[in-house]
Amino acid sequence: MKSGTDVLIRRTANPLRDRMCRTENSLEVWILEAKGVPVKRKYYCEICLDKTLYARTSAKPRGDICFWGEHFYFSPIPKLENVCINLYREADAKKKKDRSTLIGYVQIKIDQLSTRHPVERCPVVITIFSV
Repeated sequence: MKSGTDVLIRRTANPLRDRMCRTENSLEVWILEAKGVPVKRKYYCEICLDKTLYARTSAKPRGDICFWGEHFYFSPIPKLENVCINLYREADAKKKKDRSTLIGYVQIKIDQLSTRHPVERCPVVITIFSV
């Protein structure tokens, strides 16, 4: 149990402590599908928050559509400016020196998402490498 002296010392050190607002930021991302990618190997996405890798989808082969349907929940997260989702074509397993190829990306400014309600978007991938 805390004594009254401990509380008084803390309030003296930081008098605005009890009046401070606390903000907890969280982000939920749902990677649904990629359309228009050719039937070549497998594809996966990486979710980067301000250029820091936070998550990766599983690698999925392209059928009629390249479908993931994967949810990612990040909490707590630091204050952000951008969410970037990179689309990669997986490296050929037969070629040891082959690396995954960045096909394109979607970049979303966080101020477009600042809401308590879900925002559903179907952004267009900015193409980096022609598949």
